[in-house]
Amino acid sequence: MRKKADDYYDKKIDNDLKKKELEKKYGAYFSEDSELPPEMENQWLNSIDEFEKQFDNAKTITVWEYMDKPSFKTKDELKSHEISNELERLFELMGESNITLSTLCDVEDAELYRFITEELFQHEMDDIRIPGMMSCFTYEEFHPNAKLDIEQSIDYFFRMTMAKMENIGGTGYDMLYVDIEDHRDSNGNKIDKQKIIDSINNFLGSFDSFEIVTYNEKTFEINQEETDAKVTFTIYFKGLYENSNETCDFRGDGCFKLKPSEYGGWEMYHIDLPGGSIVYL
Repeated sequence: MRKKADDYYDKKIDNDLKKKELEKKYGAYFSEDSELPPEMENQWLNSIDEFEKQFDNAKTITVWEYMDKPSFKTKDELKSHEISNELERLFELMGESNITLSTLCDVEDAELYRFITEELFQHEMDDIRIPGMMSCFTYEEFHPNAKLDIEQSIDYFFRMTMAKMENIGGTGYDMLYVDIEDHRDSNGNKIDKQKIIDSINNFLGSFDSFEIVTYNEKTFEINQEETDAKVTFTIYFKGLYENSNETCDFRGDGCFKLKPSEYGGWEMYHIDLPGGSIVYL
């Protein structure tokens, strides 16, 4: 009788062969080790293979067509008290077609119903149908929320950049939401790209870690065209050293100036922290 271990390694070998096949056929890339059980990994690999096969011949249809053209009323045809029930019905129909819609902020039912029937249903997608595969949409992909995007950029700066997250594919630390190409000082003068990179990396590298003790937003301004924003705040953070009780405290007012990034979201083109601690050394 074969042992379970033999069956396990047989399936691992089969999966490795399947990966090589996908790499050859589609240029796929897989890490050497997988933490998935062999059976689950095999299902995942087969799903990739099926997706690629369908993708080569897939036609483009609207979301409404993908859902087999369900009947619906326009928002103006509904009374206000009917909208929530009809919205729930549409969500159920979307779920039956493996389509999801999420929101990052609160959106009123009437607006969400209008969005689905007037915009999402007309959005084009590939006619690919694989069991278990979900087509996921987000309201803010179609209607960006500038305030939310700015808050996410600031949050990322504190959680990732100041946490000394390494720059993937490069040297130094992650500056995903820092505009290093067109950074400006407090007078609006452009700062050399390399100086920004060096200043931030050198400051972050001066400490083993940082602790954000308090952060309190004072003002949040976005111009009418949503092309420029300014956030002022008070902050208290510490630069820490490993195996030492010694800290370097930074307290006071700060300011971020941001503008939309061509890659999505908003980038900081001006960073002012207490003591000019990062950029203006």
